[in-house]
Amino acid sequence: MRKELEKELLTGLKAITSSFVGLKASKNKIVLLDGFKKLGEIYIHYLTRADGYYAGVEISECDAMEFCLLQSPPYNSRLLNSSFLSKTSLSERGKEFGDEFGGIIRMPAPSEMNLTARKIEHRLTRFYLSRAENCLTGSLLLINDVLLSPDDYAFPFLTVLFAAKKNGLTLKDERFQRVLNAKKIFGNKYFDLALTEKILS
Repeated sequence: MRKELEKELLTGLKAITSSFVGLKASKNKIVLLDGFKKLGEIYIHYLTRADGYYAGVEISECDAMEFCLLQSPPYNSRLLNSSFLSKTSLSERGKEFGDEFGGIIRMPAPSEMNLTARKIEHRLTRFYLSRAENCLTGSLLLINDVLLSPDDYAFPFLTVLFAAKKNGLTLKDERFQRVLNAKKIFGNKYFDLALTEKILS
């Protein structure tokens, strides 16, 4: 049954990626590319003990990451790997990818294979592809993503600072003031605020 579901899913993922440059579908994942260089991937994995699938996204290279590292912050990445963005549905607080708390979509009955494959595709696109796109483009939506889940990013405050700078925000902009009032976003508040003053003033 897993093979049937994954075959159905691959067909759907290929249909999604066919209209985008820089996306390639393969078994259980979408690879994000810049030419031949891999920037990251969106994936699903089967979890035996849950008899279902969880999803995740990893972005390892992007302009935002380069910006963060160029600032030489006096603190380490929040992530346990070398990624810029790392998120799985296993840590989701509500129901986004998963049908239940814990971020799992269970193996369906044979009659629901097609429906489940379409559901997985929809949720990968809505919750993971959009977030990956915001990282790679540095859009203002990246700020909202970071504020919602700062621990998914290597350098959350510097990521927001990158997006603010790229999109022409100033220090006094209301959208950036929300960032300054956010909790759990700073790496080193003294360093981060001094850098902000330098870049956005």
